[in-house]
Amino acid sequence: MSWFEYSQCVLNKVDFDRRLFRKELRKLLRWLSPPERLQLLRWCRQQLKRKGRLHPSG
Repeated sequence: MSWFEYSQCVLNKVDFDRRLFRKELRKLLRWLSPPERLQLLRWCRQQLKRKGRLHPSG
């Protein structure tokens, strides 16, 4: 499993709580390469829009 895939799994498990989601996202971004960071941020935006639970800018 790549760091990117691991990051997706972690964020999927904590997306119920905005504060926890942000905390985990910050930690995970440290481990990813710059291209993977962009990919993860795009994935987050797509997931958050699709689920309608959290607002990425808020």
